[in-house]
Amino acid sequence: MTYRKILIAVDESPVAEEVAITGFQFGQQLNAEMALVSVVDTNFLITGEGATPKELADTIKNDLKNNQQVLIDKIFKDYKIRTFVEVGQPYEMILKVATEWAADLIVIGTHGKTGISNLLMGSIAEHVVRHSKIPVLVVPSK
Repeated sequence: MTYRKILIAVDESPVAEEVAITGFQFGQQLNAEMALVSVVDTNFLITGEGATPKELADTIKNDLKNNQQVLIDKIFKDYKIRTFVEVGQPYEMILKVATEWAADLIVIGTHGKTGISNLLMGSIAEHVVRHSKIPVLVVPSK
């Protein structure tokens, strides 16, 4: 299989930089087009007084865009890269972007959660792997 378009899923965790580096190195070796995707997880939008869910989602969306820009400046530098920031169920949005952008490969990280925390929250990477119609490269947390 030829990988021409690589979608790199990142969040605001410490693992995101390692995922971005791995995706970028892979993409460079294959001379592939690359894109970053981040998702505002609507499962965990808890609003305080005075903030609507939409306002909170917009704030988080801006934070994710800023985080993507930091990764671009640090890792991708002058390499042309697309960015997507979606709002919804993370694994569904990652797969939706992968389909709409016609990605050939998804690069995603794990947070290394096990036991009850993984059972309660579910693993985004695991859901992506199970439901993806294209290959998924999983970068483990260290």
